[in-house]
Amino acid sequence: MQARLENTLNQLKILVLSGIVILIAHKFNMGSEMDIKNAILGMLVIIAISLVSLKIKEALPLKVPAFAWASLIGLLLSLPMSPVSDVFLSLTNSLSTGVIGTVILAVAGVSIGTRLGDIKKLSWKIIIVAIIVFIGTYFGSALVSQFLLKMNGII
Repeated sequence: MQARLENTLNQLKILVLSGIVILIAHKFNMGSEMDIKNAILGMLVIIAISLVSLKIKEALPLKVPAFAWASLIGLLLSLPMSPVSDVFLSLTNSLSTGVIGTVILAVAGVSIGTRLGDIKKLSWKIIIVAIIVFIGTYFGSALVSQFLLKMNGII
């Protein structure tokens, strides 16, 4: 029980620290346009959703990542039929997903940088996989864009 509580506190510390960094980055990005009260409240909502999703991942025997649980919770809270959707959307709309993504990718980069020894063990095959993923992502995005632009009559 003590270990679970300590694990939860450590997760909460990391989430709060990440939230603070995101808010600082958001403040530099938005400047005086940022509504600090809504941004802080929105970040607290995102932190709560993240913590709940981490706990769901730990509690269930399924091999579903916490990110998927967080996405599902966010989707359910933002649906028009949700009783809290107006409040949820008004709080989280004050935060830019670009800033959040930048901070998350920076943390992921640091995390990967500490495991360079493990990456070296993957050998040259990882380069082929990475190239295939990059090409697939590029052409997949291009196909979706082409389809949507044609569907809207833009091209």
